[in-house]
Amino acid sequence: MTPVICVAGTIGEETAVDMLRRGAADYVLKDRMARLPSAVGHALESAGERRARDAAEERLRASEEQYRRIVETANDGILVLDTDLKVVFHNQRFVAMFGFTADDLTDFTPELWGLIDAPGFITDQTDERRLGSAAQYERCVRRKDGTSMWARISSSPIMNENGGFGGLLAMVGDITAQKEAEGRLRKAVDGTVSAMGGLVEIRDPYTAGHERRVAELAAAIAGEMGLGQGAAAALRLIGQVHDIGKIAVPAEILTRPSRLSEIEFTLIKSHPSVAAEILAPIDFGLPVAEVILQHHERLDGSGYPAGLSGDDILLEARILAVADTVEAMSSHRPYRPALGIEAALEEVRGGAGTLYDADVVAACVRVFARNDFSFGD
Repeated sequence: MTPVICVAGTIGEETAVDMLRRGAADYVLKDRMARLPSAVGHALESAGERRARDAAEERLRASEEQYRRIVETANDGILVLDTDLKVVFHNQRFVAMFGFTADDLTDFTPELWGLIDAPGFITDQTDERRLGSAAQYERCVRRKDGTSMWARISSSPIMNENGGFGGLLAMVGDITAQKEAEGRLRKAVDGTVSAMGGLVEIRDPYTAGHERRVAELAAAIAGEMGLGQGAAAALRLIGQVHDIGKIAVPAEILTRPSRLSEIEFTLIKSHPSVAAEILAPIDFGLPVAEVILQHHERLDGSGYPAGLSGDDILLEARILAVADTVEAMSSHRPYRPALGIEAALEEVRGGAGTLYDADVVAACVRVFARNDFSFGD
């Protein structure tokens, strides 16, 4: 807008105020025309500043509107908490995701998420945010109506001008469909693995259930050693197919009730390598083929097929070796009757530190000593 300067012979105070209120930039009396250049300069300068300010405010409004659209159309729920963990901002996606209303969030605290699988988890995470660290995690949470939802949560501290904790920013994504798809895939993999393990049992009915029992014992040993659920699940899967390589061994050798010749035993010893060749092309997300390849290796280098020793043998393979030995000795075979659990445990105890990993053996013994583990049928 072009600035206006009023020039008059005389002007009253009320008229001058009214002109300025109506938008005049200034006024100059005719008997003081020498003041006109400076008044014009000042008016032009003020108009320029006003235009710059208006443009800046417009850019700010546009930026805020763009930010609002981004936040409100985001696929993730967004939540901002203050230092007392009270809600200071949320987008509509957040309330829709959890079934809340805006009023519900007045007294909302993270504990109301009701983390199903880890009581106290929110408190621990908040303590870490107060120390300035960020994190991303996946947890099963509860909606307002009590139904569960898998969420991926990115949590970051908001630091104040002094560098201290000023609040918390959380971005929450609904990954329930992804988790359900992963579950279906996992069931499919488990079914495939079980079917592969069944191939050996069809050819060698005398060892029916051997792989399943080894898998359960290996998982129990991993749990006893404190290796976590992931390691136990991995060993359960690996154990179910650890003898798949025996499909390359003639059935009459597998079921022969008498001592094998050296050539026949060499064929038997090829089964870890055959299994590794079969399984190597399959991406399990785990070192399945490598563990199975090593499960007949021994700490002193006397095992097969590569004569590995010590820490060159994967821990999972050392666990599988003990589980395999204990199950095999305690079960019936065509060439001998079952020797029983005690004899099997005595065997691995005797080889602890030389043939078998001593920590693995000790964990195996504890598994049976608790009397809450059995091979079952």
